[in-house]
Formats: sequence, C-alpha cells, structure tokens
Amino acid sequence: MFLRSSLGSSIALVAWIAFGFTAQPHREQATPQDPVLLSGLEADLASRTCDGIRIDADRFRAFSSRTQLNHADFFQKTRSVRLQAALDELDTRLKRDRQGACAAIWVSYGPGSTLQLLRRA
Repeated sequence: MFLRSSLGSSIALVAWIAFGFTAQPHREQATPQDPVLLSGLEADLASRTCDGIRIDADRFRAFSSRTQLNHADFFQKTRSVRLQAALDELDTRLKRDRQGACAAIWVSYGPGSTLQLLRRA
C-alpha cells in the first residue's frame, strides 16, 4: 500500500513540476513598458551589431529618465515572452540581412527619428 501511495505521489510531483515548467512562459504577460523597452533594446542591439552606429548616450539617458526606466529595466530584468520574441525576430533579421536591418533601425532611431537614440560613430 505504501509503495502505491509513494508511486502516486511521485507521479503527481513530476506532473506538477512539468506543468510548472511548461506553463511559465504563458504567465509572463506583456507589460505596458514593452514598446519602450523594445525601442531601447533595438537601439542597443544596433549599436553593437551595425557598423558605424552607436548609442547617443545623452539622448538615451534623457529617454530613460523620461520613461522612468533604468539600466536594470533594460538589461537585467526578465523580459516578457512578446518582448523576447520581438528581439529574437530582430536578431534573425540582422543575421539574414544585416545591412537592410541596420538601415531600418537607423531610420527608426537615428537623428531624423522622433527618439534619436543613435548617432554615427
């Protein structure tokens, strides 16, 4: 009887652990900050990937201050599933067509854009 009870408990525990691992991404909801975080992270990724493009530090600080986000918000906190998917898609575009993706990011975040987070190196 004990063996059957122990086996049943073990199966229940394994099922619960499996549920916890598979359900985790579904609990990570998109946040209202995702579009703002995406802008900052896209600009940062471009500055690390695209030739001759760098973050405009003063404008990025002003942007962060205006949006009340700090370094940890951009680079250390867990990202929502949607935000991570958007960044993964950008990374794929950069790998597939680096020049085209960099040109598009420059239009979005360069001196002619609303945010102006990037500058030429």
